[in-house]
Amino acid sequence: MLFPMIEILRKMFEANPEKSRIVIKGKCSDCGREATIDITPTSGGFGLQGGALFKCSADGYLVKCPDCYQVNPIIHDIYKPQNTNVSLLDKVSEEGPDSVLE
Repeated sequence: MLFPMIEILRKMFEANPEKSRIVIKGKCSDCGREATIDITPTSGGFGLQGGALFKCSADGYLVKCPDCYQVNPIIHDIYKPQNTNVSLLDKVSEEGPDSVLE
C-alpha cells in the first residue's frame, strides 16, 4: 500500500513522539550536493526547510536541494540509478532531541 508523503511524515512523528523536528541529510538527486531538510509539524501538516523530499520507490526517497527544486520542481526519472536514494522510516536516530537521517 502506498501512502502520500504527508501520511509517511505523520507516521514518523507518531513513532517518535519525543521529537519536535526531524532532519534528513542526503545528496540532491539533480546536482549531487549535500542537502539538509528540516521537517517540523505545523497546524496544516508539515513544514520542510532546506529542500524537497520525493517518494521514488516503496522504501526509497529522493532529496532535492532548494536551488535545483527552484529550477525544476519535478523528478522526471525516479528510477534512474543513483546513490541519492534516502530510506526514512528505519533510520530515525535515538540520539538527542532531534533526529538526523543520513
